[in-house]
Amino acid sequence: MPARKPSALITRHETAAEQAERTARESSARPARTVPASPPAQFKHRQIAQTAWRYLVRRFGEAEGEIITGFDLHLLINFCMAIEQLAQLNMMRDKAYEAWLQLAGEHTRLIDDEGEAEDIVLAAVRVVNAFEAVLKLDSRIDRKVDLLHKLAQSLYLTPRSRAGVAPTRKEAETPPDELEQLMDEFVGAATKGNV
Repeated sequence: MPARKPSALITRHETAAEQAERTARESSARPARTVPASPPAQFKHRQIAQTAWRYLVRRFGEAEGEIITGFDLHLLINFCMAIEQLAQLNMMRDKAYEAWLQLAGEHTRLIDDEGEAEDIVLAAVRVVNAFEAVLKLDSRIDRKVDLLHKLAQSLYLTPRSRAGVAPTRKEAETPPDELEQLMDEFVGAATKGNV
């Protein structure tokens, strides 16, 4: 049996009793702490993870229902860290690919210049080793992308995980009328002692 969806994501008709039961069950397991809008301290020197955190929390905040709770904090942290690590792996792969191209060029130059056979063989070994490094990084990138996809499914970030359970958007707050603005100004002035 598949895992239960949060009540905010359910679109089928439920009786009032079913809705009350589900809401009670969910609220009994809901932590008091919510997911903070600012990135956690672990991301202090991780700009990409911070950007991913802010983006995701903003998107989750746009939904009317609560999709993630304090229980999902570590899952969200792991997702943002995996995004940062994927970016690092891609940079490493680019450097390894550049090194492979450079070594392949040196190997070709040695062959064209009819260099020593021993130097040509050593250059060929370096080219093969550089190529293997690129392949290993490609494999690590593929595994990291797969991990990101699984984490994204758990956080309802993929189209398939959201299919049929898309939460409605929050209604835009109505701007305060003149009386509300006047009251806000009065309360603000009163708290500062200007009244």
